[in-house]
Amino acid sequence: MEQNSRKRSPSGSLRAPRFPIRMSLHYRTPEEGEWLEGETENISRSGVLFHTSSPLDVSTPIEMTFALPVEVGGQSGAVVLCRGQVVGIVLRPSSDAPPCVAAKFLEYRIVRSPEELPH
Repeated sequence: MEQNSRKRSPSGSLRAPRFPIRMSLHYRTPEEGEWLEGETENISRSGVLFHTSSPLDVSTPIEMTFALPVEVGGQSGAVVLCRGQVVGIVLRPSSDAPPCVAAKFLEYRIVRSPEELPH
């Protein structure tokens, strides 16, 4: 019998496969108007793990934007705009390593022009 190589979440459900893609990501909370910068560690169809210098509390709603790789989007310049929620914080053993925020995607859309991005 073949075993499924996908890991299970703490709730027991199968997690979406994660892809180790490193790219710039911008995020903000609804209370803050300023976009902050982070870097993705991995991404899946259901969420993203990213490094940040400003950790967020679990359950915090966030907006995120990141460039869609040409291999995925089919053309350069496409940006993903997401609404999500923080589901976990990963603190690194080294005190100088930035924490990681795990966020699930609640909704997203692909925008093709800067005018479509929120300010």
